[in-house]
Amino acid sequence: MRGTAALESRIHRTEDGAEIVYSRRSGPRPWVLLHGLGCDASMWDGVVAALPPTTGLLLPNLRGHGDSTLGWSLPSVERWAKDVIEIIAREGLSRPAIGGLSMGGYTAMAVAAMAPGAARAYAFLSTQARADDEVGRARRAEALATLQRGGWRALAEGMMGSLLREARPEFPALRERMLAMFARAGDAGLTAALLALANRPDRRADLRRVRVPCLVLSGEADTLAPPARAREIAGCLADARLVLLPEVAHMSALEAPRQVAQALAALP
Repeated sequence: MRGTAALESRIHRTEDGAEIVYSRRSGPRPWVLLHGLGCDASMWDGVVAALPPTTGLLLPNLRGHGDSTLGWSLPSVERWAKDVIEIIAREGLSRPAIGGLSMGGYTAMAVAAMAPGAARAYAFLSTQARADDEVGRARRAEALATLQRGGWRALAEGMMGSLLREARPEFPALRERMLAMFARAGDAGLTAALLALANRPDRRADLRRVRVPCLVLSGEADTLAPPARAREIAGCLADARLVLLPEVAHMSALEAPRQVAQALAALP
């Protein structure tokens, strides 16, 4: 793909023994793009291909996903954010734009809270600012039980109808891509991620302190992070553009990569 040809794979070794694998491409107006649960940086391939080919990119595989390892720290969204901040510094990026989808969106919000001024803009895609409530934590517990009893494939198969619209003609191909990414995360990576997500904090107060342009994007068919949650995020931000994509489910970057790329490119 024309947008991925110049990407170079690199490894960041953390103080707690994790190896964070990421891809880097030099260029103007760089973007840091953070993937969702069970996915990895390849989730962004279609978006990257639709962005201007000179756009700078940093695409991490978050801990336990893709080829990145876990390290010995307790899993948390803040730990993922710290890894991202360290990689940005290692690469010498000055105020890149930072975007994240779902779990990546939680991580982008944590970056904003931990390192004010780190980004020139943010994109929060198919995500929400609230912490899990008791119902949400119960669902995480059910997912962990599914992992223990049936492994990563059982979890992925059970989630697929919520992640993608089965009515889409490309659903079978997208489903195979999702399964391949979940396989790379495996039982260990997914277990750590689910624990981190169940214990993440509410970010609404943190978002009210963000003073840079932001994109908030949701699929209108998203049942995991529905448009109402996107509107709530936008309402917390001082400078937000809300984009709702019709007939798109949770994995907006897979189902509508060109529209996502266009929305990202419109940010400063």
